[in-house]
Amino acid sequence: MVKIILILMLGLVSLQAKSTVGACIPIGKVVVLKKSIMSLDLTKAQKAKLLKYEETLKNELTNLKDNANARGEKLSNLFDKKIFLKEKFQAITENKNKQITQIIGNYFENMYAALTPEQKVHLIKRFKRIEKKRNKK
Repeated sequence: MVKIILILMLGLVSLQAKSTVGACIPIGKVVVLKKSIMSLDLTKAQKAKLLKYEETLKNELTNLKDNANARGEKLSNLFDKKIFLKEKFQAITENKNKQITQIIGNYFENMYAALTPEQKVHLIKRFKRIEKKRNKK
């Protein structure tokens, strides 16, 4: 049941990241990492921590979006009567990408820290198997 809830929450986070203007987060890699961690043999305490981190991630991404709206980062502000304000667009999206990357990086750093040394070794082995499969294709 917890895994189903976490997968649904990840879907919401993925939609949030995809809906953010200019977001360049490799969502596929985020999903693989998340699924790999959740497929480990986790204790109830670890699952509770991961749920807390998931909620924090969701809240931080929502706050980032809300703050952007409050600052007036709207499409209509990227145009004047003659030109598209490309530099303004690039500055906004670059800043937002950095913030999103930092939020997601913190999320996975916390998740990884919640694992035991054995789980970390198992996770790394799982990633190597995934990479090996992808390299064969």
